Amino acid sequence: METGRNNPLDIDHISPKVKELIKQYAAVNNCTQGEMLDRIVSEWNTQQSESERPPGDEDE
Repeated sequence: METGRNNPLDIDHISPKVKELIKQYAAVNNCTQGEMLDRIVSEWNTQQSESERPPGDEDE
């Protein structure tokens, strides 16, 4: 599977239950499993960038 940015996603470590959920969500949303995974990753990244970290809590 590849993201919209052409970065391959390694899904080998994803549990069979999660893979099945991605498959079901893709069917409900009328898209491929790859597209569904792209949406999930994109939404996750958006939520992560929106959450602000307190000052002085940088990873350095």
